[in-house]
Amino acid sequence: MYPQSVYVAILLAYVVIGACTIAFLRGIKGVMAAVIVGWLLLPPTVGINLPGLPPFGKDAAVAYAVLLGMLMVEGKAISSFRPRLLDVPMFIWIVVPFFSSVTNGLGVSDGLSEIYLRVMSWGIPYFAGRVLIRTPGDVRTAAIWVVLSGLIAMPLALWEIRMSPHLHETVYGFPVAKFHMAVRLGGYRPMLFMRHGLEVGLWMATASAAGLWLLLAGRGTVKLMGHRINGFAIVLFGTTVLCRSLGALILLFGTTAAALFVRSTGLRIVFVALLLTPSVYLSVRLTNIVRAEQLSSIIALYNPDRAFSFEARLGQEEFITDHALKKPIFGWGGFNRYRPTNEFGETTPVDSMTMITLGKNGVVGLITLLAMNLIPPLMIILRLPGRELARPFWAPTIAILLGVTIYSMDALFNAFATPVHILGLGVLATVATQVRPWRLKLREAQMAKHNTEKQQAYLDIDPTQPFRSEQQ
Repeated sequence: MYPQSVYVAILLAYVVIGACTIAFLRGIKGVMAAVIVGWLLLPPTVGINLPGLPPFGKDAAVAYAVLLGMLMVEGKAISSFRPRLLDVPMFIWIVVPFFSSVTNGLGVSDGLSEIYLRVMSWGIPYFAGRVLIRTPGDVRTAAIWVVLSGLIAMPLALWEIRMSPHLHETVYGFPVAKFHMAVRLGGYRPMLFMRHGLEVGLWMATASAAGLWLLLAGRGTVKLMGHRINGFAIVLFGTTVLCRSLGALILLFGTTAAALFVRSTGLRIVFVALLLTPSVYLSVRLTNIVRAEQLSSIIALYNPDRAFSFEARLGQEEFITDHALKKPIFGWGGFNRYRPTNEFGETTPVDSMTMITLGKNGVVGLITLLAMNLIPPLMIILRLPGRELARPFWAPTIAILLGVTIYSMDALFNAFATPVHILGLGVLATVATQVRPWRLKLREAQMAKHNTEKQQAYLDIDPTQPFRSEQQ
């Protein structure tokens, strides 16, 4: 392992590199490039964490790069931005840790530190998506870069699938996770420069879902490096399967199947059900209507080994919930106080983003998290007729929506929020406010095209030839 100063220098250097990337590429393209490259290549578990100073790690380096780059070239867009009612859940999500700290006697300083962390990891990527999406072309660019996020990671993933996951140790001098966690299904699960192989699986599944939808619904209107996206999407999907992340694959297959059903039938209720799944699941589990044994027995019909693991996870979930609801409104705050202690005095690990949120920030935080992930995509689905969802014009929007849906469902069992998913939330929030004016402009453009074609057909008539009626 190198001296800590080396890692800090790398993170600080990327703030400059990422900001320059944004200044060079400009707009949503620059931000997506800076976010994707930074998250893929920077080390995840190092940085500055000194008493009295705000933490500075991978998420902060990416956030500072985005903020600095936008201030350099997007000052006009930032100054003209006006928050909407749709942004309230994100605002609450950012400030609720302050109340969790204060109500637990952890102090104002701790509360402000928690707000800072939320701004870095959530607020800035979301804000970038809200500010930089101005036209349907910007949404198309964002969707293409979501696919590119998987294609950029693909060579690294294939290398680790073949050679075993040692890239992080080779480059940065220490492993990011225990090696046995990478051995899955008779091969290796890549870890790259992320926190876990599960995060890599989620990343690749998000890119694959976007690529498959652009392939199926884009109808050749979305191109990547001047070529149709078809081959890229198929290769990306194959690599995702090889990543051996079963949960991510289930989410990928489920969301893609739902999207295909909507495309074929125009029944948007399937998308609505998909978006409501996290809320319904948590309502059922927190009220204990369905026991862990009942759910695991269903999994056991297909994979007994996974059923045992799933039941253990659900049992852990019940134990954590009982502890979390002792502080139901704003939770237990930080310093791992949300993690319950068993009869042996050992703290219980908490893997789920939703359970961590319930424990740290209570019911207020959990409801806010669900609302933040649900409201923008649901507004888009409800404001578009079912048949229109499969039109090429909306293909980039639905591609991003599928990726965000995969993340929100994965948050039920894991805690791997990435700035790409959060930026996607900002993109969807902007689109939700623009669906009606964009539909109106699209209709006007189609009518103008139709009238032009009729006029051209009239002009193409040879005046020397008799009309059909005269021939008769």
